[in-house]
Amino acid sequence: MTTPLLEFKDFSLKIGEKKFIDNFSLKVYKGNVVLIYGPRDSGKSALLRSMVHLNEELFESIKSEGHIFFNGSDVLSLGRKELRKKIAYIDTSFIESLSPLTVNQIIKLVKGNGVDLYHDEMIKLLKELEILDLLKNGIHTRVGELHGNERVLFLLFVALLREPEIVALDCIVDHLDDDAALKVQKVVLSLKQKYTLILATRRLPNFLSIADKVVVLQDGKANFVGTKKEMMLTFSKEE
Repeated sequence: MTTPLLEFKDFSLKIGEKKFIDNFSLKVYKGNVVLIYGPRDSGKSALLRSMVHLNEELFESIKSEGHIFFNGSDVLSLGRKELRKKIAYIDTSFIESLSPLTVNQIIKLVKGNGVDLYHDEMIKLLKELEILDLLKNGIHTRVGELHGNERVLFLLFVALLREPEIVALDCIVDHLDDDAALKVQKVVLSLKQKYTLILATRRLPNFLSIADKVVVLQDGKANFVGTKKEMMLTFSKEE
């Protein structure tokens, strides 16, 4: 039987006195697109951050139970640097810390000073993500000069520079207007063939069309896990 690329097994998480995730289980296989849907404070961000040990850096009091496995290994046994190269987590709040930097500075931070900034693969990635034409000063453009969906697309670029196996997108289009969100959705759709995607959102229609599996999260609990067709049948019966 195929081993899941990522697996949450009876995973629970408390931050301070509040339980954010309650006995959550999920198997994600290579090439899957998993949509995690839920309202604000349902636990989506805490769940995604748990994959890369980011909660421990943001909060003082963290307690977890159960397991998260990546390629069959418990993530607790993997170094953070190694783990974050394989699992790229994107939160739009990251853009603030990147704003003072230029594109070429960020590329060097991720790939090392010896990177060829004009390598064909680098230019190809910028084109695929529809970023190249947005850079007014080429790779010397400061990230703070980008706006709205341009910033989101650039965050995708930074994530893919690491050549990850999993790309986890945390509510990246929830604050965009419909036109900007559609452009980002189009780019994310193009990534489906190359990466395993985990997409958290408060707006269900955003990525539903490309999802292989849907998780409905409420108060840290999975109220539903299944295909989008199964979800529609389940919730239509409840109405």
